[in-house]
Amino acid sequence: MATLYDTMIEINSVSYGIAAIDVGNSRVKIHHDDVFLSFPYDKEWKKNVQHHFRDHVQKRYIIGLSSVNHKQTTAIVKVLQRITGHQVVNAHTLLMRNESLLSLSKIENAGIDRMLGAIGAIAKFTPPVVTIDCGTAVTVNAVSTDRQFLGGVIFAGLNTQLFGLSKQTVAIQEMRYTPATEVVGVNTTQCLMSGVTNSVVGGICQTINSYTQVFGKAKPTVVLTGGEAPMLIDRLTTADLNIHHEPHLVTDGILSLVANATHVDIHDSVIKKIT
Repeated sequence: MATLYDTMIEINSVSYGIAAIDVGNSRVKIHHDDVFLSFPYDKEWKKNVQHHFRDHVQKRYIIGLSSVNHKQTTAIVKVLQRITGHQVVNAHTLLMRNESLLSLSKIENAGIDRMLGAIGAIAKFTPPVVTIDCGTAVTVNAVSTDRQFLGGVIFAGLNTQLFGLSKQTVAIQEMRYTPATEVVGVNTTQCLMSGVTNSVVGGICQTINSYTQVFGKAKPTVVLTGGEAPMLIDRLTTADLNIHHEPHLVTDGILSLVANATHVDIHDSVIKKIT
């Protein structure tokens, strides 16, 4: 059965597949067909991106690009524009032009990753939906039955909480999160792991419960994503939530935007040549 990833777009008698690139704070993520790659910003990352799109793809792509890292955006666009055949389009421009996918009239502003995650979720699940992105920050975002992005809440993620405590408390050393093994900790490490776990899980559950004010009797599908999501999925599954883990939600949103864009919007969203 055909899926979103099989989408082909014909422009001026040239057929293109669709691809997504998410330029994040610490790494760049590439998603097309059944391929998902993630490169940290080391000395090889630009070469890796170029090598993939020049030597390891079998077709031309319209590449939707989203970024929260302006420093790396110019670099990756230059890399892609050196490769013949692909078109790079601004995902933010497409987002602003396609209110039928997700209406933004209820909010003042939001991070593009939150909005793209919402689009990725409603491409797979019937709204209302709640998206939970678990990373440096945890965002819990609400989308209504009529595809209105309603906003949400933001609080610190697991490792962010631990980092903050280590910087503000002399007796607590800096450490990385590991899943809590004890409900009641008997040493500082156990207490911290149980505490930050309960903080994040409790914050998510309380937030979703409070969303009944906007959803009414409709029970939303809860879609979990982000780098820290695997550490929380078991605890959230036991919390009586209709929960699904979708690790590539933001790039799914970019792909959905490109797949549903008009030819005019694609043309107007092409990123101009950077010299």
